[in-house]
Amino acid sequence: MNEESDFYVGYLPQASSALRHFVRKVVFALGLLGIVLALALVLAQMPFAKSYFEFGQQRDFEGTLITEPYPELLVRRAGQVDRTQNASAYLLVAPGKHGADDLLRNFSGKEVHLRGQLIYRDGRTMVEVEPGSIRAAAIIAAGPGEIRDLGPVTLNGEIVDSKCYLGVMNPGQGKVHRDCASRCLSGGIPPLFISSEDGRQFLLTARDGRSLTYPGLKEFIAEPINVTGEFVQRGDTQILRIDPSQLRHK
Repeated sequence: MNEESDFYVGYLPQASSALRHFVRKVVFALGLLGIVLALALVLAQMPFAKSYFEFGQQRDFEGTLITEPYPELLVRRAGQVDRTQNASAYLLVAPGKHGADDLLRNFSGKEVHLRGQLIYRDGRTMVEVEPGSIRAAAIIAAGPGEIRDLGPVTLNGEIVDSKCYLGVMNPGQGKVHRDCASRCLSGGIPPLFISSEDGRQFLLTARDGRSLTYPGLKEFIAEPINVTGEFVQRGDTQILRIDPSQLRHK
């Protein structure tokens, strides 16, 4: 008789007391399980990097413009007298997934004023240049700093596009970012190599110090790779000079 009383019939106004308690326990347990699983998924995610893109905030910059291997603005550091460290180097890019070569071609080696949005991460800085804002400026020239050849190195890591990695996207690396990185690099964004051991950033160039082209890198973008190259320090910029034909997947 008791077993029949726990059986719920749809046309009855309510289930038995025992069945109601059982259903409440099941719903509570499932809800608790859902919360635990959600927390586990959140905690398992990698934390976002401390990278920044000052979107919508235009700043003024003045410095010496260089275009090799990639466009950079060398900005003198106030009060710094050490000639080897007297300038900060800002990588320059155009809006969207484009390098800044076409915007800056007529100003190579000149002192200029420009406007743009700042992008930065772990000491590396970049400016997304506002088209039409570049003009000559009467300022003291800044040099790239002392160039030191620190010898051959072999590293494990990943090739990324510098614009997204430094702050425009977060995260701006890994296989989930591969398609975006490929489009950025094919559009002329400077490539970075990120060491998997310590997270160091290296500006990637060819063995002769010139810029690298997309076709030589495309199969290795956002992939775990092994690379051997010459480690060069230029001012506060770490550069890795490589032969793309020697890149290897891990």
